[in-house]
Amino acid sequence: MLAGLLVLAGPCAAPPAHSQSVASPAAGEESLALEQITITAQKRSESQQSAAAAVTALSGEQLVAGGVLDLRGAQNLVPSVRFQAENASTEIYVRGVGSTLDLPNIDPPTSFQFNGVYVPREGTSVGLFDIAQLELLPGPQGTLYGRSTLGGAVHVTFNRPGAEPESSGVLELGDRGLRHLTLARNLPLGDEDALRIAVDGLQRDGWLASGADGADDRSIRLSGLHHPGESTELYWWAGYADRDGAAPNLVRRGYNGGRFDGDPEAFDHADPWDDRISTAAPGAGEQRYGNWSVGAELEVGFDRGLTLTWLPSFFQLDWRNDYWLEDIPALLSADYHQVTNELRLANAAGGRLRWLAGLYQYRMTNSGDFVVGGFPLTRISRNRLEGYAAFGEATWSLTDRTRLVAGARASFDHREGAGTTPFAQPFGADEDYRHLDWKAGIEHDLGERSLLYANVQSGYQPGSYNPFPDSPARSNLVQPAKLVAWSAGSKNRFLDSRLQANLELFYYDYTDLFVQSFNLNTALLTTFNADRVEIYGTQLDLQYRASAASRLNLSVGYLHARFAEFTVPADINIGTPVRDYAGYAMQYAPDWTVSLGYQHDFAIGPGYLRARLDSRYEDPFWGTFTHARGTRQGAYVKSDASLTWHADDERWSAGLWVRNLENEAV
Repeated sequence: MLAGLLVLAGPCAAPPAHSQSVASPAAGEESLALEQITITAQKRSESQQSAAAAVTALSGEQLVAGGVLDLRGAQNLVPSVRFQAENASTEIYVRGVGSTLDLPNIDPPTSFQFNGVYVPREGTSVGLFDIAQLELLPGPQGTLYGRSTLGGAVHVTFNRPGAEPESSGVLELGDRGLRHLTLARNLPLGDEDALRIAVDGLQRDGWLASGADGADDRSIRLSGLHHPGESTELYWWAGYADRDGAAPNLVRRGYNGGRFDGDPEAFDHADPWDDRISTAAPGAGEQRYGNWSVGAELEVGFDRGLTLTWLPSFFQLDWRNDYWLEDIPALLSADYHQVTNELRLANAAGGRLRWLAGLYQYRMTNSGDFVVGGFPLTRISRNRLEGYAAFGEATWSLTDRTRLVAGARASFDHREGAGTTPFAQPFGADEDYRHLDWKAGIEHDLGERSLLYANVQSGYQPGSYNPFPDSPARSNLVQPAKLVAWSAGSKNRFLDSRLQANLELFYYDYTDLFVQSFNLNTALLTTFNADRVEIYGTQLDLQYRASAASRLNLSVGYLHARFAEFTVPADINIGTPVRDYAGYAMQYAPDWTVSLGYQHDFAIGPGYLRARLDSRYEDPFWGTFTHARGTRQGAYVKSDASLTWHADDERWSAGLWVRNLENEAV
């Protein structure tokens, strides 16, 4: 359990249009309608209720009030996902689609974006501070986003500079030595320009008994907004994140008095957070992490409602993680350099046809080592992934209520890599991949507040290679993964927009899923393809405002994610005689997930007190595709609570928050 004290100081201004905060109890009955939330995950500004997809949106205010410090902390607030910590990476699972393949030669199948810019794997663990909104767009997004969006995309936007000289800050103190401070300041520079500077610092003791898995993070972000004319806007940002602290260690399981019989409950100590063992004294290894990112968004408006948008970016990350695998020292490292460019032209100014067309380019080079006990299990000296794409999407209004949607993306990807095996054998790969993703859909307005929709769309993940030499007898290539998804949904508002009910049904046909296993014969982490995966389910999202002072939200997700055709190659030794995994549940894919939230405001003096509770239930799930003993997580409930007093003018607030009220290890 983690508890904290929260103090928030902000400018005297109304919450942004996308805020999901509830008006104070003094507000009149005219405020009972649920607010309209604006989203941009589909690369255009639109109402969340008018988007033909189950998009989840969380405002920056919600994240701060809940004590959410990074993407992992937002899991309780987002339906049908798992944001799984894995060293400096956050493994993003959306409706069962995700990956634990945390090596330089493997891209994740779900993407994380800052202001529309792709963030590589180890960049997903940086702190979320001075955030405007977090959006989750599920399902394959091959048309709009391209590679790495088989499962969907998490899209985060920063607070932009404002025209008023405003300051805001967040101070949090909590147990385990938590100290967190965020400060932000707008700096207007005349009528056309403004700057914003935001800094963030976080310190926390280690979760583990040795002091491992602690935090000592510092970040700074500078952004600017320039309006040289009524139809032109330039927004840019530059940021740096430095993370020291202590890396997480592996806690030994299956020890059982030295018999090592695999008993998943037989820890070396009664406390499952105690990573110390009797034969050695693992300490808290160092983590060194430096991340630079620079990006911009230039928008130029033309006649007839045309808007040209250019999104350039640069990303650099250097990371080294020294930690302990039980009593064996281990090392993970990663080095990234990425450049991306996106240019798109859109027409959204009325008429029967609304369209968007664009070009995309990326180039990423990275390298990394995985060393155990001084023995390099994986050493990739250079991995290069670059590509180009042309894409487009159009919506045609057949009638005032019915619209057809079509889209396509033609992509070219090149992957080149080199390294050495644990036995100093050189390996390499040099492959090209070409693919066409597509989308088709229909939307129909049943009424002013009701939308029906159906979509079918595809997603794609370029192939990869294994860290062993290619030979006629054994190829080191991994085939591309593909996914085709069907979805149908309904979005509705009832009771004068006080009740919102959204439902989506989906079916995924997933071929050549990337799977990884450790080969005992070669001491290699080997990646191969699962022939076919079948995923289907439903997601129900409800929001209800009973009064101006209260709000209830409920999300229920059902997920059936199973391997349909999957036989492990004969040369992969995974320590179990079972080879055919057809019918096995996918990892980190619980069948049922339920998220419940309730908040109520109480008028107290010159302000109001907001009490909020968020609780999440998950069915049992497995942590490995083999369902290995000790990797099954039982069903659990995890609850977070907060109590915050807000001044009537919204200039400041103070409160308490507690995460994991059940105080159970999950």
